[in-house]
Amino acid sequence: MTEVRIPKTGDAVEEGTLVEWLVEDGARVERGDPLYLLETDKVAMQIEAPSAGVVARIGVPGEIYPVGELVATITERPG
Repeated sequence: MTEVRIPKTGDAVEEGTLVEWLVEDGARVERGDPLYLLETDKVAMQIEAPSAGVVARIGVPGEIYPVGELVATITERPG
């Protein structure tokens, strides 16, 4: 299982808003696929899947999360 956490996008960034999920809960993704949109006070960006597998979303769009907060997991399922 891979944990998907809010990344630190700059030295002064302490939190970010999960703007929108770009994949459905339970969808299969490949490493590098866009997962969600993150907005900080300085930038908006797409966050990519760090691994391949099935996404289990935890974070809620519109909510503000601190850097390092768990917002999803990606689990490899055979088959």
